[in-house]
Order: sequence, then C-alpha cells, then structure tokens
Amino acid sequence: MMEITVIIPVYNREKLLPRTLASVVAQTYRPLHVVLVDNGSTDRSLAVLQEFCDKYAAPDFRVTVCEELNPGAPSARNAGLRRATSEWVMFFDSDDEMGARLVENYVSAIGKNPDADIVYTDMKIVDDAGRSMIKRSPRKGGIHFLCGNIFHTYFSTQRYVVRRDVIETVGAWNTETFGWDDWELGIRLMLYTSRIVKAESSEPQVIVHAHADSITGTQYSDKVDKLLACVDEAEKHVRASGLRDADILLNCLDYKKIVLASACRREGSMRGEQLFHDVLRSTPSRKVKAVFVSGYWLASRGVRGTARVAERLFRLF
Repeated sequence: MMEITVIIPVYNREKLLPRTLASVVAQTYRPLHVVLVDNGSTDRSLAVLQEFCDKYAAPDFRVTVCEELNPGAPSARNAGLRRATSEWVMFFDSDDEMGARLVENYVSAIGKNPDADIVYTDMKIVDDAGRSMIKRSPRKGGIHFLCGNIFHTYFSTQRYVVRRDVIETVGAWNTETFGWDDWELGIRLMLYTSRIVKAESSEPQVIVHAHADSITGTQYSDKVDKLLACVDEAEKHVRASGLRDADILLNCLDYKKIVLASACRREGSMRGEQLFHDVLRSTPSRKVKAVFVSGYWLASRGVRGTARVAERLFRLF
C-alpha cells in the first residue's frame, strides 16, 4: 500500500502535543511515516516527541524525530520534507487534530483520481470556548477557485496532501515569509498545477484549535508588514505565470490588502488607513478603486462577504 508522510513542526508545544499526536496514531490508514521536527523548543517538546517515537514506532508507522535550529515553521517543514521518501506528503500543526479518517479519505481520493497532484479537504475551527465553525472549500473550478483561495486559503497547512515532487518543484516552503506562508505556498501550487481534487467527508477531518498563541490567532496590526510581504511574493508569481486572467488575480490580491487594512483599522491601528491609501494610489482603474473604497468601508465595520462580491465584480470588469 502507498505510504503517506505526515510532517509536523513543533515549537514549545509540550502541553498540546499529546492531543495532536494521539490523533495521528488514531488514523485508520497505514502505512504512515510521521516526521516530527523540533524547532528549537525550550520546554519538554523534544522529549515528548522522542517518547512518542519510542512508544509507537512500528514497521507500518514509521516515526522520525529531528531538529531544525533555523527558526520558523517554514524552515522546520522543509527540514521534514527533506526526510520524506514517499510519493505523497502532508503537513500538520502541532496544536491541531486529525479526524480518524483524514488520511484514509485522502488515499481514497487519490485512488479515484490517479492523475491528481493535490487533494484538499474541509476543516473545522474550534475556539477556546468550544464554539466551532466549519470552513468548506468548493470543488475546483478555474479562475473562481483561484480567486477563492486568495480570500479563503483553501490550501492552509493542514488541509491537503500533495505529491512530493510537485511541492519540491515549486520551491517548497518560503523561509522568508511568515504569518501567511501557507497561503503563499498554496498560490504557487495552484499556479503550477490544475490537477487538484477534493476529498469529500460528511464531517471535517481537520480540526483546527484557535487560541491566543496559535498560528491561526486573530491579531493583524502587529504583523502587517510580514503579511504584506506574503502578498507581494504572491503577486510576483501571478505576474510571472502568464495566465490569461492574471489581472483578475492581481485585483484580488490588492483586495486582500484592503481586507488586511480594514482588519488593522478595526484593531485601532493607523497602519490600516495608510495601507488603504497606498493601495488606492497604485490602482489606475476607477471601477476597481470604487470596489476597494466600498469594500474597505464595509469590512472596517465588520460586514462579512465583501471579498466574494469583489471577486465577482473583478471578473465582470
């Protein structure tokens, strides 16, 4: 049977690791190769990883524990990728959970679509109060799918499995991007291949726990420049892609900045207003400017769904 490699970077997750690792052991699919990369933890995370390896490693459940001293999850994920030998790899965060059938569902979708390069799925987000929200992704569908990924990150870290040679070809994880590094990689993957399929499930098999020190935290103002750097990288790749609809994608990327600006404004940061005007000054089209202005005004007041409306308008212009 086909082996799947699961790569998990770890930094100071001693207390949360047992939940994540238990969900990996509970997978209904074998064989698995679990690569656990400690990224310079100062707590007992590395010891927890080694204990896990000693307890659960088996011929059909290989466990590799390694260290990556260069800081940042992208560096740690690349270190794990270098240790993968399987055709297919997936990434997961050390504070989230896998539903028991996550890998099984991926492998089933691969079996039904042998030419696929990427298989993605839905996820559920759970906050500290136990409230949950399901984030569903549409089936693949041309420019609409590409635009939707810009706004909704269908390829967040935990939500897909990919051929190892494909992720290596696009350059793997960008170690110069932080915050939206999975979003930036997802755009590169989408620009590279259209052989993408969805693994359907009645209940999401990816459970993301949003908490104060999670990668999926809610503060924007203190990291706006790092997030903008991710958008700038994405713009470079779109411009170099030669896609017929590149202008639509570029407008969507600029609107991503508008959404970020509105988030900063809601947090009381003047950086949001500055970013908003920067985007307007670089936009020659009056129609697009009008979308940006109305979108910023609405999103700043907490109105949801503006990105979806903006995308539809950009495809009409």
